[in-house]
Amino acid sequence: MSQFLDGIEVNEDSETGKIEAPDFDLHLSMDCGQIFGWEEAEGKYTGTLAGRAVTLVQDGANIHYFAETGLNPARISHFLALDVNYRSIMRAISIDDFMKKAVDSAWGLRLLRQEPWPCLGSYILSSNNSVERIRSLVREVSLAMGEARYLGDRRVYAFPRPEALASCHEKDIRACGAGFRSPYLNRAARMVAAGEADLDSLAGLPYAEAKDVLKRLPGVGDKIADCVLLFAFSYHEAFPVDVWIKRAVERIYFDSRELKIREIHEFARSYFGEYAGYAQEYIYYYARECGLE
Repeated sequence: MSQFLDGIEVNEDSETGKIEAPDFDLHLSMDCGQIFGWEEAEGKYTGTLAGRAVTLVQDGANIHYFAETGLNPARISHFLALDVNYRSIMRAISIDDFMKKAVDSAWGLRLLRQEPWPCLGSYILSSNNSVERIRSLVREVSLAMGEARYLGDRRVYAFPRPEALASCHEKDIRACGAGFRSPYLNRAARMVAAGEADLDSLAGLPYAEAKDVLKRLPGVGDKIADCVLLFAFSYHEAFPVDVWIKRAVERIYFDSRELKIREIHEFARSYFGEYAGYAQEYIYYYARECGLE
């Protein structure tokens, strides 16, 4: 086993390996606020992917993984978006002095390819919430209703499947601390479980059409729909707007003039083009971590 995974018990149901990951930063990509269901300890990130538990840790330009048997390394690479032309995308969005600073401040941050339902469920729980609170809520809901997976001597809980959340009562979700978000998550799960909402069918639809489909789900507005399209379906033109992004765009590009959400979307699509979503994540990171002074 790699020295970077020392201390983890390997058994017949687990395996280890290494994936080349140039121009990639695991810590930035996992901790920038785009994904919530993974746990970090001493630089090791543990979660579930394709129904299997996995731990990831970075060593320079390599990602070492420890996973349940059956998780294909190609699936891990796909999740980490290691196949995109990262340098080309960074050149495309580095179109002014601020964006050059933002890119330099978080080199290696990539937009992950999350699984659609966990991504949607997590973002329904994100409404009017801080990043840390969202992580806590996702953890509590997963512990209460998610499937337990075993990775060596560690138990890992996946985000609950739609069927599990659909079969429970709203009060069970509320008991996890989800508050007003509980009925939205419960009803969305029921629609997905019943086939009324087919998330897989979104792939390949025009961006505007896919967004309209998502907004038919309970608790899903413009921002959550854009987050799911960007972080689960790689619609890189999606530009989620929250308080941080609204304030940052107004400050950086409009001399602090207040804008409507629609105006920010129009500006982002026009100014950043097909990689507006990548620009959004770098603006978000820089605004939160470095400030705008």
